[in-house]
Amino acid sequence: TSHFVALQIGVLLKGTCYLAEEIFHLQSRHHGSFWRALSACFPLHWYGPMLLICGSAYVALLNGDGQPLDLHLGLASLFQLFTLALGLH
Repeated sequence: TSHFVALQIGVLLKGTCYLAEEIFHLQSRHHGSFWRALSACFPLHWYGPMLLICGSAYVALLNGDGQPLDLHLGLASLFQLFTLALGLH
């Protein structure tokens, strides 16, 4: 479950980076529509349910090791950023 959550965080971070780049091309590529740019960076038709399922499973299966949930998610986010920065995906 942790692996799937980390993968979803990676997709979210990658989409955020793409969106930051697409903001500069709203007029030329997306005809001024922020929602078109958003849907181009995040495939919302499948990403929303997948994020909800993985997040729910992660919270439900958290093993109670005494660490807060935000620490786990923060470490998973840092790992995914490191993986993206090194091009290991």
